[in-house]
Amino acid sequence: MATNTPNLVAAVDMGTNSFKMVIVRADPTGRFITTDRFKEPVVLGQGMAFPDQPNNPSISAEAQSRGITALQKFAQVLQRHQIDQARFVATSAVRDAANRAEFLARIAEEVSVLDSIDVQVLSGEEEARLIYMGVLQFLPFFDRTVLTVDIGGGSTEFVVGKRGGVVFAASVKLGHVCLTDRFVRDGGIGGIGGLRGYIRSVLRGSGVVEKVRGIGVEVVVGSSGTIRAIGRAVSSGYGRDLSSSVVGSEGLGRNLRFSREELCGVVEILCECETQEVERMRKDWFFKRRSEFIVAGAVLLQEIFEVLGIDEMEVSRYALGEGVIAETLAKSCEGYDVNANPRWRSVVSLADRFNNQKRMDLASRCAITAKSGDYLHGYSVEEVKLIGLLVRHHRKKFPKCDHPSFRGLPEEITKKFRSLCAIVRVSIAVHRQQGTIFRSVEISNDQKCLLMMFSSTMDQVPGLMPPTAHDLEDELRKEMDFFEEVLQIRLLVGLDSHS
Repeated sequence: MATNTPNLVAAVDMGTNSFKMVIVRADPTGRFITTDRFKEPVVLGQGMAFPDQPNNPSISAEAQSRGITALQKFAQVLQRHQIDQARFVATSAVRDAANRAEFLARIAEEVSVLDSIDVQVLSGEEEARLIYMGVLQFLPFFDRTVLTVDIGGGSTEFVVGKRGGVVFAASVKLGHVCLTDRFVRDGGIGGIGGLRGYIRSVLRGSGVVEKVRGIGVEVVVGSSGTIRAIGRAVSSGYGRDLSSSVVGSEGLGRNLRFSREELCGVVEILCECETQEVERMRKDWFFKRRSEFIVAGAVLLQEIFEVLGIDEMEVSRYALGEGVIAETLAKSCEGYDVNANPRWRSVVSLADRFNNQKRMDLASRCAITAKSGDYLHGYSVEEVKLIGLLVRHHRKKFPKCDHPSFRGLPEEITKKFRSLCAIVRVSIAVHRQQGTIFRSVEISNDQKCLLMMFSSTMDQVPGLMPPTAHDLEDELRKEMDFFEEVLQIRLLVGLDSHS
């Protein structure tokens, strides 16, 4: 593995709904540990056509710009860490777009942080094969006949594999973004009933049902973000009373899996969201950014369960990105072992399961935290609520003034909260920076701007390149913009390196 940073490898999945990048640290056997993940919502496939509406679907100029901005962010990270083993793959939206050559040309021209970006547009079958490779890095199913289902924004991939080989693979033009556009949004055709009928028609005409039943499978695995979200919903008691449930952590107690009955319970509640405002709010709170497309995705998965006769589905946290990583390592590592990662995960899981001292230590810390939450001495009930909101909104989507969380709060308190939140979010963004250790920060301001000057040491994180001031500003740009919007003062950052 002759690279500038020998053990860092990256894969970028240019999906229909979002672009994702995974960075791993690998050893010579091909065993790897994920060091970081990045995700940018781009929604390339929004507004693209269905198979029964052939009208040369194209990626809009706005969606192209969102995609290029995401790739520029990823490329800056790759350059800073000097990762030259990075593979870019594009799926359904780019594959089906009439203007894909135009989009790829824009990428080559505008994403100039790296020397070159070679985007591989995957066929549906190749995408399915790589997803299966990714699943094998997470679950120890190498010797079993596995059906893997991956629901994307523009298509759903089905692959039956055994012992690392693909027995059958198919890509069906059913994706949660396109289905939402056509059936679920206001003005959709036929609503949920029309959605179900269309899904059944496409599945039965695809040939997947006959092939899968003819082969016979031992286990069914779901690998997409939509399926993982549904698995978390089931384990958390979504569809029952969320207030009395604790959002479960994947992998605790049992591998994440769910039955047909559990899936039906979640789908039933999600469909009620279309008519009940309270359920819609709860859906938005639980599924966050995925909320917009989760109804179509859940109904699609339910119909797949029905037509294929699936009783239970295992959930894999690894999918296409990890499959790309695995294939890259297989080509560059002598003696690559496809079973190295699931074996390693099994050992770690077993050790963690019987490490009672660690579990008891974590439990005692949780108990202290819970008690502190009930008894925040010196704070009023309103202030305790604001602290909770600050924790909730310290990252991801920034709350607007009319956010439901602020209902009943005085306008003055809401403004104060947004100011505190903007400050905390900048702090969190700085804390998440990789590749450098900040020794101190000096803050100076005048009436027009506020300057944060960071001092870094040469005691850097091994294997990672320290960022420049330009890198730091790029990484903090989103939070800096929020800061300026809320506090009405420009925020600047600088970096002063010391030996």
